[in-house]
Amino acid sequence: MRISGLVISLLSVTATVLGATLSRRAAITPNVNGNAIQVNPGQGGTYPRLTTLHDGSILAVVTAFSGANHILTVTRSTDGGNSFQAWGTVATATNDLDNGNLVQLPNGDIVCTFRNNDRNANGVYTFYRITACVSHDNGRTWSFLSQVDQRTANGVNGLWEPFGRVARSGALQIYYAAENNGGDQDILMRSSTNGGATWSGVTTVAGATTAGRDGMPGCADFNANGQNKVMCVFETTEGLGRFSVKSVVSNDDGVTWGERAQVYVATGSNNNAGAPQIIATTGGALVVSFMTDEDTSLHQWVNGADMKIVTSALSDPASWGRKTTVSGVQSNWPGMLAKTDGGALGCADNGGAVCHQINFS
Repeated sequence: MRISGLVISLLSVTATVLGATLSRRAAITPNVNGNAIQVNPGQGGTYPRLTTLHDGSILAVVTAFSGANHILTVTRSTDGGNSFQAWGTVATATNDLDNGNLVQLPNGDIVCTFRNNDRNANGVYTFYRITACVSHDNGRTWSFLSQVDQRTANGVNGLWEPFGRVARSGALQIYYAAENNGGDQDILMRSSTNGGATWSGVTTVAGATTAGRDGMPGCADFNANGQNKVMCVFETTEGLGRFSVKSVVSNDDGVTWGERAQVYVATGSNNNAGAPQIIATTGGALVVSFMTDEDTSLHQWVNGADMKIVTSALSDPASWGRKTTVSGVQSNWPGMLAKTDGGALGCADNGGAVCHQINFS
């Protein structure tokens, strides 16, 4: 009996220690550094998107402006995102060039996808494209690669906001928003097995069975209780008639999607939450960023929006909480980067493209 009691006591102590260890691993409470880091120093810019390269540096792309020119500008950080320096230019044009997104392939090439749409002299859209450019030298120089998708304007049928992901299979996947009409939009995905030279047919990630404007996708890989998953978040008007943030999940590397769920609804009356992105930190957290006008009463979306985040443990990815403001009004088109040290960069156009360091406990 004494031996059995000792064994039980040891098991109890072991369980307590393991529980404490697991709890420490799930660092999901954010702490935002108030120092604003300029992503494109002295030049401003909007729609910041970042990626970590194989050499440990951080590459960012922003849309900058010079007269009528839209300039997809690349900057680089070698100190963990504490400062950025000018590095390269993906493309410059007077048409509707925006929504840049970066992803590095296993062979070291970097692919930047972006919206590349034409408008006539009256500002009416005439042609839509999701374009891919490639860099073979860590983002210094760029060349045209391919058109991920394109179509002639026909009513409301635009293509917007690409997001790149390297699948576990090694394929390059590009997620983007595609309008069906003024009130309905889907999240689509095309994949490439040759570095973005050619593309597969379309997979509908979200919106096939719902009516609403599903847009601005962002995706993150994570492991929940031993199972590899991908979660994509997006803004949508489904159900509310105003924007909220929802998610879908793939258990097979992006081949099929389901588990559509609510991530965040803005507080108050007739407020919005949109333009989300998602990351999985090395500290065990899923983090979703978004912009919301819930702290103002303007009701002139997107005016009056700040950038916020919510978090969840990887082991319980449907339990969102710990809402934290990253940058104040006006903060547009936020993006996130998971850092290798367990922290993150939270970025937005807040009087120009800026980032804030975020730690988790």
